[in-house]
Amino acid sequence: MSGEAMAQDKSWMEGQRFCGTVKFWRGSFGWLSCDTVTEKMGPRDVFLHRNDLNSVPVVADAVEFGLILDAKGQPKATNAIIVNSQKPQGKSPGGTAAKQGLGDSQVKRAALMLFRGSDVLVIQEMKDQSLMWSDLGGKVEPGEGILACALRELDEEARGFLSEDSIALLKKGVEMQFGDGKQPPEIVALKTTGSKPQSVAVFPLDCSGVELELLSPEKPNAFGVHKMCWLSRNHPDFKDKGRTRWPLLRA
Repeated sequence: MSGEAMAQDKSWMEGQRFCGTVKFWRGSFGWLSCDTVTEKMGPRDVFLHRNDLNSVPVVADAVEFGLILDAKGQPKATNAIIVNSQKPQGKSPGGTAAKQGLGDSQVKRAALMLFRGSDVLVIQEMKDQSLMWSDLGGKVEPGEGILACALRELDEEARGFLSEDSIALLKKGVEMQFGDGKQPPEIVALKTTGSKPQSVAVFPLDCSGVELELLSPEKPNAFGVHKMCWLSRNHPDFKDKGRTRWPLLRA
């Protein structure tokens, strides 16, 4: 199929997230270069407007985005987020976790926040010789998208603690809500030390009414998870830095 024909065929972009680099930015708009778009549509850039982005970018920022075609058939980014900023680093944010745009921070971690009412699904893992509560999430690997990271962490950390059918059901729910490019994740700045604040991309999913089969293995799984259970967001352990690993749960 030629680039012109591919430009009219939208099936390859529907429900997908793409990665690109800011090539030009001026005031409230600019263009991204994206290898996938070039491969599918020929040599053309992706238009990006400030209203479709979580923060003001600079040239060379890495951006993850959904893709649509405008009235003239030209590629346009939607629900875009900066995943690796080239801005000079500022001071670390203080206090507890706070929702905000990326600004001077970088998304280094992705997590699922699975909840039903006031309860949240958490895991318990060994960190610094102590069992600590944590969300389902982890470090974004080089070249990995943030949604792909969150789904991989679910598959790894829930292994043996949720049935395969339950894991597949959760993956489907997350992909339906976030994989179509219509809803970006929440970007939460973590409390850090040093000169490089970091953020986590959070994918919240309401599991009310969803039947999940929790298992009770006799030993930790291969990824160091000792336990998985539902706990109230008001559980006293979540206020204790010695018992809960991530400020995301303590917020």
